[in-house]
Amino acid sequence: MVQLPTRQANNFDLLRILFAWFVIVSHSYVLNGDGATDPLFEATNSTFLFSFIGVKGFFIISGYLIFKSMMVSASIFEYLVKRVLRIFPALAVVLLITLAAVYFIYPSTLTPFFKNKEVYAYFIGNLILFKPHFFIQGIFSGLPSTAINGSLWTIEYEFFFYLFILLFFFVRSHKIFLKIALAIVIGIFLMVRLLLYNWTVQTHFFIPLEPLFDLGIYFLMGSLLSCFHFDAINYKHTIAAVLLIALIAAIYFGVGHTVVYVTLPFLVIYLGKQTSRVATFVHASIGDPSYGIYLYAFPLQQFIIYWFRPSTLMLFIASTIGAFIFGYLSWILIEKKALALKQYFLERRQLFNQRA
Repeated sequence: MVQLPTRQANNFDLLRILFAWFVIVSHSYVLNGDGATDPLFEATNSTFLFSFIGVKGFFIISGYLIFKSMMVSASIFEYLVKRVLRIFPALAVVLLITLAAVYFIYPSTLTPFFKNKEVYAYFIGNLILFKPHFFIQGIFSGLPSTAINGSLWTIEYEFFFYLFILLFFFVRSHKIFLKIALAIVIGIFLMVRLLLYNWTVQTHFFIPLEPLFDLGIYFLMGSLLSCFHFDAINYKHTIAAVLLIALIAAIYFGVGHTVVYVTLPFLVIYLGKQTSRVATFVHASIGDPSYGIYLYAFPLQQFIIYWFRPSTLMLFIASTIGAFIFGYLSWILIEKKALALKQYFLERRQLFNQRA
């Protein structure tokens, strides 16, 4: 029998790993007391940090792929099972591991660790997403940042848009209406973000509005590109080239933060849809450790600073190695196994419905 060659994978897994690494780059400067700057910040006329591209890139890819997941899910229950299994098991484990680690550096002069309400607020608040808690008194005191895991702030927005996209579930068969509705919602988000910026900065309901409308544009732009079937878009190479030139020009003239809402989503999905040997190797041999890399990098960097007070370069190298190890272990030991439970929950739901 002739063995068919392995199909080349697209670049989405590779890009997510790269974006998680971008966040490590920026945090190496910030957490070590060098301020909110990094090489990309210097190269883009003080416009973009690596972490800016990393976080926005995550939301673009998430919007693109989550929209696809919503479109092919047989029910809302199936969709939510996949989303919950993707987010919460790995999050719960990193919270527990982090608390176990900070226990050993918790000052003995303070309230006993297991009687400190902040310890439980850190775990529960971050696990339920919409009451994030980043500090425990006495932990990392004296460091440039006393946050234990400042990267967790984005996860509540990620999950919010997992739920938000369900607004389109019941009209998903009406493709033209779906595209128009998505475009209108994106237009509203853009207007609020660009025209009512001061209002959103000051407004906080159950979730702060300023990052909600900012990150939401990237997520929904990814969803819109998914809705339009990116592969079917004509002249993609030309469009990508024009948008890249436009973005570079906007950075030069100091308006990059506005133009990026339109240019970055297309460029990210364009790159993600390409295939490469590296992406094929990553997909086949490594999987998708990006979420784990993102979850573990920040506390790992804090512990490295606490124990060793390294240079920014050494912090970057050490935390990159450590985060990639923890991210890979999280993928193979937690995330991959959790995702495999999807069929179990769907079968249990089916049995329940039959008995009812």
